[in-house]
Amino acid sequence: MTLDTLDIKGFRNITDTTLHFSPQLTLIVGNNGQGKTNALEALYVTLTGTSFRGTSDQDLIGWNQPFTSLTAKIRKEHTDPLTITHFIGRQPVRKKHTGQIWPVVLFSPDDVQLSKGSPSGRRRFLDWTLATVDTRYLRLYRQYQHALLARNRILKDSRLWPTLPDFSHVLVESGLYLWIRRREMVQNIVPRAQEIFTQLTGLSMQCMLKEGGSSRKIETLEEYKTLMDERSTEEKRRQMTLVGPHRDDLLFQINGVAASPYASQGQHRALALSLKLASYHVLEKETGIMPIVLLDDVLSELDPIKRSSLLAFIATNHPQTIVTDTEARNFDHLHPQVYTVEDGQFSRQA
Repeated sequence: MTLDTLDIKGFRNITDTTLHFSPQLTLIVGNNGQGKTNALEALYVTLTGTSFRGTSDQDLIGWNQPFTSLTAKIRKEHTDPLTITHFIGRQPVRKKHTGQIWPVVLFSPDDVQLSKGSPSGRRRFLDWTLATVDTRYLRLYRQYQHALLARNRILKDSRLWPTLPDFSHVLVESGLYLWIRRREMVQNIVPRAQEIFTQLTGLSMQCMLKEGGSSRKIETLEEYKTLMDERSTEEKRRQMTLVGPHRDDLLFQINGVAASPYASQGQHRALALSLKLASYHVLEKETGIMPIVLLDDVLSELDPIKRSSLLAFIATNHPQTIVTDTEARNFDHLHPQVYTVEDGQFSRQA
């Protein structure tokens, strides 16, 4: 199955356009601020139901537009196309998504923060990857976040402390599943990411999941409850939940040296790229669907060796890939479908 077309109406600065995609490589070229990333975001929203920019639904609706409507057509051999739609209305505010969630691997310049930024970004990477392949994970993640907010409010008011066990119970039951699935995802992604990182840099990379608030691996509900009991006095003093997946982190080393304080900008970028490309293989294996790869203005950020390695990945694995760039550069024998964009208007090159 491959993405065939995307109809975009009223999305940010894109009023009305239809994009036709190559089965392998599509290039969207334009200056900054013209709508390249908006097109990728529209596709991401259509396929996943959410934005990678973390903005509100209403922010996606174009200026003076009453709604945004997105429709993707997926080509299937010997059957009618599969349709995925996403609609957001302004007044009244409403959202509707129809069709399956499609796996997507996105890489942008901001992804350098995956290894050098805050732990929340690394947790988000694991959560987004898992939510694509595990609906139970997504449900329990939301349940965990709601219980965590409530429990932290209770910890700030000693009069409410008698109600803590109710929310602790929810955290333990949902949090244990999050921990188990994050461990599994790290075990699946890291070996492939290590291979890719070595191919990109010639260096070795190590990665481990540091579980929040625990010096030992929590395997059972009883162990989780015991750990929370051990930290309860400190939690009341500090007025926050100190144990659980919300405090997890991924720790990286390059040739045995901690990456966060010592890696170069290029090494941080290679780490992020290695993780994203490794997640491609995991998503394909878990879903049975070849993920779509979105590369947002990253080729200019890569040195020639890393750029060639990325293009070799596309040529070897044959993922359907959509690339944005400020110029139509050489793609090493790959022949992309090319669009140019100016002020939200797209022109398809023959």
